[in-house]
Amino acid sequence: MSVLSHLDVRGQAAMVDVGDKPVTRRYARAWGRLLLASETLHMITSSQGLAKGDVFGAARLAGIMAAKRTGELIPLCHPLPLSWAGVELIPLFPQNLSQALIVIVGEASLAGRTGIEMEALMAVTVAGLTVYDMCKAADKSMILSEVGLLEKKGGRSGRYFAQDRSRLLNEVNEVELGSKDLVFWHCLPNGDVEFRRNQRGGDLLGKITSDKDTLLIDQVSFADAVVVLGGVLLSSLPTTAGEASASGLLQVVKPGCLEADALFAVLK
Repeated sequence: MSVLSHLDVRGQAAMVDVGDKPVTRRYARAWGRLLLASETLHMITSSQGLAKGDVFGAARLAGIMAAKRTGELIPLCHPLPLSWAGVELIPLFPQNLSQALIVIVGEASLAGRTGIEMEALMAVTVAGLTVYDMCKAADKSMILSEVGLLEKKGGRSGRYFAQDRSRLLNEVNEVELGSKDLVFWHCLPNGDVEFRRNQRGGDLLGKITSDKDTLLIDQVSFADAVVVLGGVLLSSLPTTAGEASASGLLQVVKPGCLEADALFAVLK
């Protein structure tokens, strides 16, 4: 393990001097989940909504604003001029859980001398707390959990991704997926998983090779989860009785691009 960068030679907390580091393109993505009662999530997502208005809209803006002000809130963080920050909140109603959940994804990017992991983490945390604040009158048992870094790019340490729940796609076809696109996934006999545009015979988007590492894909089930494919976020469509459990369709909930080093992850 590397030494703690925010301690000086005397062991005292200190800000890191990044003045001599080169400017590079940096990106970070974090995630978390908010567990809440199904009734509460129905209130948030119904057409009637809550008395305080658009919960997800307020949480999204709060997360972005928090990312921009991370340097003011975390004592030793550098104030950074972000190029971009974004927050997504995806509601899920799992069949096998008594509670519902909201998956929160926060992203940030810039050209700078230091990483922006804290900005992405701050976006997720404050977005989740905003939902709690707006819904606490109806549900005080909500729990914000699993907040963590999903991936980062750029800087001296290079690429990082959370290997317990993600991996890099192979044979990626660099395309942009829109809100009307579907992704067909299929588990091959050798354990590989293919992702294709819209249907079984559609264009190959990428694949997960089973012998690359030991990540388990939840027995190749993407039900009740948010699936990350590069810059795209997807959720599973319900399957019909008798449909093969080794394949299915995912719908785009956040359009984006599949790039050469696209990440795959399952968030639930």
